[in-house]
Amino acid sequence: MSFPHLHVASAFSAHYGVARPAELADTARDHGAEVLACTDRDGLYGAVKHVLACRDRGIAPVLGVDLALLGPATAGAGPRSGASGAASGAVPRTASGGGRLRPRPPRVVGRVVVLATGHNAGAGYAALCRLVSAAHRAHDRHAAHPIGLTAAQLARHVHRAAAHGQPGLVVLVGPDSDVGRLLVGHHYGRARAAMDRWRRTLPPDTLVVETVTHLSPQGAPLSTGHAVRMLQTGHQARVPVVLSNAVRYAHPGQAVTADVLDAARTLISLDELAGADRGVLQPNGQGWLKDEREMTGLAHEIAHAADHGDAGRDRLLADTHRLAQRCALDVAQDLGIGHPVIPEASVLGLTGDPDRELARRCYAGLARLHGHEDWDRTVPGLNRESLRSRLERELDVISALGFAGYFLTVGEVSELMGQMGVRHAARGSGVSSLVVHLLGISPADPLEYDLVFERFLSPLRPNLPDIDIDIESARRHAVYRRIFERFGPRRVTLMSMQNAYRSRGAVRDAGLALGIGAQDVDNVAGQLWRVPGATLREELTRRPELAPLAERLRSNRQLDLLVDLTERLDRLPRHISMHPCGVILSDTTLLDRTPVQTSGIGLPMSQYDKHDMDPMGLIKLDVLGVRMQSTLAHAVAETARLHPHEPPPDLDTMPRDDPDTYRLISSTHTLGCFQIESPGQRELIGTMGPQEFNDLVVDISLFRPGPMQANMVRPYLEARHGWSTPAPLHPDLREILAETHGVAVYHEQIMRIMDRMTGCGLGRADVWRRLLGSPGEAPVETAFRDGARGRGYTSRAIDTVWDTLHAFGSFGFCKAHAVAFAVPTYQSAWLKTHHPEAFMAGVWEHDPGMYPARLLVGEARRMGIPVLGPDVNRSGGHHRVESVTPRPGTVTPGDLDHGIPHTQDGAWGIRMSLHAITGISTAETERLLAGQPYTDLADLRTRARPSRRSLQRLASAGALDGLLRAAGTRASHADMVHFLREQADRPASGAGRSSRSQPGEGQLSLPLGDVDLLALPARLPEPSTGERVRAEMDTMDVEVSAHLMDSHAELMRRYGATRAEDLLGLRNGTEVLVAGVRVSTMTPPMRSGRRVVFISLDDGSGAVDCTFFDEAQAESGDVLFAPTLLLVHGHTRRTGPRGIGIQAARAWDLSRPQTLPDPATLLGSRPAPGRPPRRREPRAVGD
Repeated sequence: MSFPHLHVASAFSAHYGVARPAELADTARDHGAEVLACTDRDGLYGAVKHVLACRDRGIAPVLGVDLALLGPATAGAGPRSGASGAASGAVPRTASGGGRLRPRPPRVVGRVVVLATGHNAGAGYAALCRLVSAAHRAHDRHAAHPIGLTAAQLARHVHRAAAHGQPGLVVLVGPDSDVGRLLVGHHYGRARAAMDRWRRTLPPDTLVVETVTHLSPQGAPLSTGHAVRMLQTGHQARVPVVLSNAVRYAHPGQAVTADVLDAARTLISLDELAGADRGVLQPNGQGWLKDEREMTGLAHEIAHAADHGDAGRDRLLADTHRLAQRCALDVAQDLGIGHPVIPEASVLGLTGDPDRELARRCYAGLARLHGHEDWDRTVPGLNRESLRSRLERELDVISALGFAGYFLTVGEVSELMGQMGVRHAARGSGVSSLVVHLLGISPADPLEYDLVFERFLSPLRPNLPDIDIDIESARRHAVYRRIFERFGPRRVTLMSMQNAYRSRGAVRDAGLALGIGAQDVDNVAGQLWRVPGATLREELTRRPELAPLAERLRSNRQLDLLVDLTERLDRLPRHISMHPCGVILSDTTLLDRTPVQTSGIGLPMSQYDKHDMDPMGLIKLDVLGVRMQSTLAHAVAETARLHPHEPPPDLDTMPRDDPDTYRLISSTHTLGCFQIESPGQRELIGTMGPQEFNDLVVDISLFRPGPMQANMVRPYLEARHGWSTPAPLHPDLREILAETHGVAVYHEQIMRIMDRMTGCGLGRADVWRRLLGSPGEAPVETAFRDGARGRGYTSRAIDTVWDTLHAFGSFGFCKAHAVAFAVPTYQSAWLKTHHPEAFMAGVWEHDPGMYPARLLVGEARRMGIPVLGPDVNRSGGHHRVESVTPRPGTVTPGDLDHGIPHTQDGAWGIRMSLHAITGISTAETERLLAGQPYTDLADLRTRARPSRRSLQRLASAGALDGLLRAAGTRASHADMVHFLREQADRPASGAGRSSRSQPGEGQLSLPLGDVDLLALPARLPEPSTGERVRAEMDTMDVEVSAHLMDSHAELMRRYGATRAEDLLGLRNGTEVLVAGVRVSTMTPPMRSGRRVVFISLDDGSGAVDCTFFDEAQAESGDVLFAPTLLLVHGHTRRTGPRGIGIQAARAWDLSRPQTLPDPATLLGSRPAPGRPPRRREPRAVGD
């Protein structure tokens, strides 16, 4: 019988464990193990993955937690008030903000392992979940409070778990416990007393002593001598003793990684840890998952050192095996693996059969959507039989699988969102379901778009389906709270996600461990933009931008070691956080099936991630906050505010056939529009020229890594435009492929082809489709060929179709998902076409896409929408549309709306929000908004109470210019900013006071009211456009007055650079220079597997998309990713009537003039790839 390890930390013990559960289970299987535990630190983060890994390898899983044991706080120096708190028996307290006193947090006096017992219908596992949740409760309220429990709190949980006679929890008091620490300090009497307290406090059969030896030097923790003393203490107390190896990694080679994690956890370098005798570092690298022979040897060493001989060895091993059998869990009975649990029927208001209630609500949905209760008899033109047949078929499947309650639950959540007025819509394969549509979860009718229900659900896929819902991102947390209110905290929790090390984080923690200076570490980390850490050394040899770093490594041993450690850390779990969309719904047993801790928004979240949900039977509802949904809501609300006597646009019910909208899409002026604003998408829609909604569905399906890597885009475009005619697969399949011009694009098409040729049914076809391109494809091919032959197809026809299916693999896209995405795509483009100011205000407010705010502001300017800067009297808490009236005379540089052209009466501009100004607290901004309007600066200071620094930033952003004009002063904007900056920089009166007595937020320590704007001396000229822009970038990260590139206009004229707006008039292959501000950099996966860098530049007239292939990357390496301002030399590349980009040859950093080439050496210097040079005639200066 192989040794059962009962104390094992997986990699999900962040900054402590090294090996993932699957690796540990593989090692245990190779050792012949029958039982294996996972006892992660502070939680059950790796528990489900451990259970599944053990189940798949025939190993019985054990679950537990390595938990801190808390004791009284240590008295320290604090505010004196008579006798010492410690001496008087009071709880030590410490000062907090404002001089208040609060209790000092408890200290960690040791760690214990708590195991759940098994074969008790899950009682042990449930008790473990409750225990872990309780251990986090105080820490969640106060971050300084350690995660853990006092001995008394732990004992209460153990007693509660044993209330029905059979112990549900077992406590392992080991070498790092209070007892073990006392023995290390040679406090033998106190150690025996502590053990006696444990024995008296805990119920019978729930206390075990854990003994460990890592063969450390005598007298040190984890030495054989210490293990002997633990053994003797346990025997003296008549408590069973077991052997463990306190495992942190799977094999000896991972010990170094554990050391680095120790340094990262403690924020202390390895050298300091090694020299400080802190008891943190491993004394030696012995904490791996040892095999039976090695553990038997350790048991022998401990027993013989204790003079217990072979009998003592056998007893130690037998007690270990005995405890392992007690704690081995039955995957189905103890954990409920594979058994989904939904909220009780009573919570949903059901008193009868859920299937009948679901059918009732669906038929009510038909009446609602088709406008008449007798829809099935009186609505002319409705395909009644199709609707009824489809609905009954779906209801039959849902009933057979027992999922009616699940659909009703999701429908209830959707209804809650509707009651809150929150925009929401289903995404994913759930859009295929008519039931989902009729419950109001999805606005898309699956019959209208010919969607296949079996892509979503069939009797052959018994797992609960995912119904994902997109909602307004700005109201996501409010929706979460409403769900908690509706179902109660015993039935709801949020889902968590594990955040893993990436290259930059790994470099920082590895650098800390090695003691490398912070500046050097930052320099290295800053160069690793999207560089995979696991292959960092390989990337250094093949990425030209990393060549300088690679050169440094050759002569710097420490940096070379940094690379090794970075590769070790990459992708290890780093910390847990709230998942961006997962809500878990269940019945009142939820907290018995998952431990919880408080999320960043104050609501509980499970310690399990999305991959753990289905196995644990936890219903995961993806409620995803989508910024575009907030953008649409903002735009509709603005439209309603501006036109109060007109009904606001109903985006969900409007026809999707507006010609002007499709003209906008085909023009590629789609910045800000959902899914179609990236350079690649603009190129695709420019070539494709969408004319109807189905074209958007195809476009979204094609622009995915799979279809692009499978080269599905070109055949489709050629067939669409009649440039080629795809060879028909078979006449029987012409109808299936007609909507995509004979090219297979959708998953649903593949399913229909399989069903048509074999008669397998769409449910079976979806199972087969999922196996294409996988190791399980061979049986699918056999079944397909047999089925097709049975229906009379020739071998040649079967070969032709199978070649297509085989090539398709997993590269297609779900049409239902594409339909779900195409709806907000159309809605956003419609709003940009018909309500551009309201739409762009929403885009500014919610930033829904890939581009920075400065480009989106520039897009509004390109559209002719006046950009109105922030104003303390006219700005609100959101970007909003404002009427712009013409002003007499010339707009002066000091005007608040500097640079805005004259407009016609009734025109609209967008006023920037006060929240756009950075460096001002939310509380200050809210006070500014609450006090509007202000008569003068003194009024603003008195009622809004901004800090001096915030007042200076308001002035620099131009938000006080209106008050300056109203004062009638001769002083300039620069005079006001200069004065307020001096005030902000001047030390407060009584500067020698402690920080505790400094003015709080919003307090002014100097009486600025003594100087009003009217009396402000006029000394400085108005700022130049460039100075205005720099101030705006500093305070808002956007330009209001002008574009950042305007200050480089003369240089661009010297170089003959082409503006973005002029590129479309050039022929393909024209040699050009372009320049601008970097707004995006992408390295998407390419079919060739080679890296291609796409950089978009904004020059003030639009976006220029530049493509850098290998040679251009080598030429430009050091400027590919870092500089903000770029000059690019290359050739035009036409991609359609409205599509043009630049195939780059080289780039330079525009902010470093000394590195720029001589203009005369550029244009005409090299031919475009594959064609003779064509020189663009340079424009004359001033053109």
